[in-house]
Amino acid sequence: MVEYVRVSTDELRRFTSECFVKYGVPKDAADIIADHLVLANLRGVDSHGVIRIPVYIEGIKKGYVKPFSEPRIIRENMTITLIDGGGGLGIPIATKATDIAIKKCRSAGLVAVGVKNLGHVGMLAYYTLKIANNNLIGLATANGPALVVPWGGIDPVFGANPISIAFPTSSKPIVIDMATSAMAHFKILLAALKGEKIPEGVALTKNGRPTTDPKEAQLLLPFGGYKGYAFSLTVEVFSSILIGGQLSKYIVLHGSTQGGFFVLAIDPAMFRDYNEYLRDIDTLIKIIKSCKPAQGFNEVLLPGEPEDRVYEERLRNGIPIDINTWKMLTEIAKELNIELPKTL
Repeated sequence: MVEYVRVSTDELRRFTSECFVKYGVPKDAADIIADHLVLANLRGVDSHGVIRIPVYIEGIKKGYVKPFSEPRIIRENMTITLIDGGGGLGIPIATKATDIAIKKCRSAGLVAVGVKNLGHVGMLAYYTLKIANNNLIGLATANGPALVVPWGGIDPVFGANPISIAFPTSSKPIVIDMATSAMAHFKILLAALKGEKIPEGVALTKNGRPTTDPKEAQLLLPFGGYKGYAFSLTVEVFSSILIGGQLSKYIVLHGSTQGGFFVLAIDPAMFRDYNEYLRDIDTLIKIIKSCKPAQGFNEVLLPGEPEDRVYEERLRNGIPIDINTWKMLTEIAKELNIELPKTL
């Protein structure tokens, strides 16, 4: 039975920001990282939450990422921006890229921003939610260290290569955020940490044998067989080849590293009256939600709806941190002489 402690959102943000400031990250960038990681925990995406603190710090120590960099625009016109991240921590740089996409989309209607040479960008829903909350449709992709085999192979070619898409509605955005691997690599590491098994059809051993033991899992399978493989390839092209970033095959295998980041913003108001767009997407939502549930289901959920519900519960009752992650945070707190988040 996994044990947990619960902490408040504000306390966890404070602690996270202080950790990165201690390692030379500017306060504004540290606050962005804290907001990002804590939002992941709030949404129940614990594999991309504060468990990443020691991983990112280790990346700084080993020189995989810089605590601070000056991103540089290397190509730009009305609809595209290409940025060199300077090797810095990925979350603040990807946030800046997203802000550029939102700002330019107001006049251009459709904007793409690519970033190469940056660290791990975290949970992609952070960026697409930001776009959707500005009444725009958002898409984001990122490639990472090669762990995923192509359909029919046993050599790693792709990263977990996530993709996220968010659509604004008259209430909460619809948010799709998923790895194109059958399971995100860090979720497998989290399962190993908790002593849990992983599902069948997710991973292979280094010799290509199927396994449910997260400690044996060395290779990941694409989700949905050949269909997921096609999506992995698509994300690889957007995040690497299109923008001149590193191929997954050549990225250092570490939780702080990334290949490239690609974000797209679309303004529905450029295609039609925005209120008409909202009317029609709300109609679609009503049709989906009124669908009769299949056997074994209580209701039909929209993408992102489970995360929204976890968010509301954790915002009220605090964020649960499993005991192994808490031990790691305790060690960091001692090392950096930072006060741990107060428990609830």
